[in-house]
Amino acid sequence: MTQQASAATGQMPIGARVHLAHAVVQKLADDRGIDLLHLKGPAVLPGLRAGGRQSSDVDVLVRPSHLHLLVTALESVGFEQRTDFATGSVFAHAANWWHDSWGWVDVHVSWPGVTIDAERAFEVLSRDSVQHPIAHRACPVPGRTAQRLVLVLHAARSGGGTADIEGSWTVADPEERAEVRGLTAELGAEVALAAGIGELELHRGAPTYALWHQFVHGGSRLDEWRARLTAATGARAKAELLTSALRVNRDHLRMELGHPPTRQEVRARQLRRLRRAVDELSRRVGRR
Repeated sequence: MTQQASAATGQMPIGARVHLAHAVVQKLADDRGIDLLHLKGPAVLPGLRAGGRQSSDVDVLVRPSHLHLLVTALESVGFEQRTDFATGSVFAHAANWWHDSWGWVDVHVSWPGVTIDAERAFEVLSRDSVQHPIAHRACPVPGRTAQRLVLVLHAARSGGGTADIEGSWTVADPEERAEVRGLTAELGAEVALAAGIGELELHRGAPTYALWHQFVHGGSRLDEWRARLTAATGARAKAELLTSALRVNRDHLRMELGHPPTRQEVRARQLRRLRRAVDELSRRVGRR
């Protein structure tokens, strides 16, 4: 919905709602001593992203040991959890909460591409944080170097979008790029950074190479699951991944349908999922 349409229907413009929702989340965090960082959207520092862009939700990175405090705080004011961490993404790094007035809040406990311990990663990303006003509320955001990295990793995860790469990497001077690379090494995010800046082939032997190649260049669902299986570490993680590949993601189906799916809707989606898998396998066998 556009800003004009929102105004015409009496609804709060999306941009204003997102700014205010950032402030709401920070007020909850301040009242309860919760450590978090605001990411993307209104949290981006000037000069790192092209003007005129608008976010449709709130993204925050919470200190993992404070997650339970933030969840309690969000739900105390009417936010409802719509996805959990296991079903929210490939990296199981975020979950989504919805509020009828404030919209979506995406709560991250880690950032895609970062491979070190999540608690340690939060310490590193918040080390040079600054206070940035959003809707007249002082909100902690990563420093410029960390923001450059966060934006590049997000662009790589989202298909290699050029706008964020341009503002955060392409126009950076050699010293700024060196600082980003140093932070990347500290966070174990070298493969993900390479995917964002066009250096992925330098990491062809890495376990996560195929996964990041999939994000940037695309591919089939079968290719994605194969890449995820290669990237998974340990027999247990691989077994859990194979199990999840056979199940319908009820959280995503609910968001698609706009209501909790019925048993019949889940069965229908499961059947469609199996048919697509069989069709793709048949095509591959035929090509061979």
